[in-house]
Amino acid sequence: MSLVILAALLLILSGVSGCASWTAERKAPPIGAFIEVGDERIHVVDAGPRNSDKPPLILIHGASVNLRDMKLALGDTLSADRRVIMVDRPGRGYSTRNGQGHQLTVQASAIKAVADELEVENPVVVGQSFGGAVALNYALQYQEEMSGLVLLAPVSHEWPGGVAWYNNVSSWPVAGFLLRRLLVPIYGQLTAEKNINGSFAPNAAPENYYENSGLVLLFRARDFKANASDVSNLKDQILKQQDRYGELRLPVSVVTGTADTTVSPQIHSAQLEQDIPGATLTLLPGTGHALHHVETQKIIDIINSMSEQAIP
Repeated sequence: MSLVILAALLLILSGVSGCASWTAERKAPPIGAFIEVGDERIHVVDAGPRNSDKPPLILIHGASVNLRDMKLALGDTLSADRRVIMVDRPGRGYSTRNGQGHQLTVQASAIKAVADELEVENPVVVGQSFGGAVALNYALQYQEEMSGLVLLAPVSHEWPGGVAWYNNVSSWPVAGFLLRRLLVPIYGQLTAEKNINGSFAPNAAPENYYENSGLVLLFRARDFKANASDVSNLKDQILKQQDRYGELRLPVSVVTGTADTTVSPQIHSAQLEQDIPGATLTLLPGTGHALHHVETQKIIDIINSMSEQAIP
């Protein structure tokens, strides 16, 4: 009887998870092309004119979201007069990844391989939140092949405390399986709007952000697992690179909201200004973590200003 019950439970879990994935991918299908990078397949949106005088941009999204987030906030506008590359980080959205894909070095290398495949030369790399940590690693590896680095509320330094419990539980053999296959597909979607409001606080989220950002993709089992692995392993990765920021010699702009309660402006952005020679720090009063949606024009101005400096 116990085997029958177990089989029935597994069948239910498979059905719930499969239905959630099917629904998510129907609501937010791929919107770009796929680039083969080694054994991985990276989902990429390549937008804007290739003959622009401005250096191309690479936009790297944060945790929980996918490339649609950066596309909505910045990519659609910036691609009007320049080339803009947006990627689903390895394991997120529609990109695949191997067992070491949580490592910042692996993610940065995959994005660089995409840029090489697309013949993107000397880009300005823009990273938000977790994407800022990836962008920093990209610069530590490839700064000689970049025009500049723009960091938006980046995670850059060790912080006190840990991460949300579910990110750790996701890696547990039994509890993690149940979490990803049953709890996340149901409860995650029911609380999505509340979590969005918390992420944008004290500012308001754009209308229909949940639908337009494809956030529903996070509630697929594999996407949630990858995101949880990214977040739970991030501090160890930060510890490996935070003492190297002084090696950076390219133009760097750091932007953060003073009301950000997700990634501390003092621990991260303010310290980056001290660690990176010549880096500039812009503070956005009353702005929370989703600054790229709230103060879009100011950030675009900063990106354009750096681009003008890079033009020979």
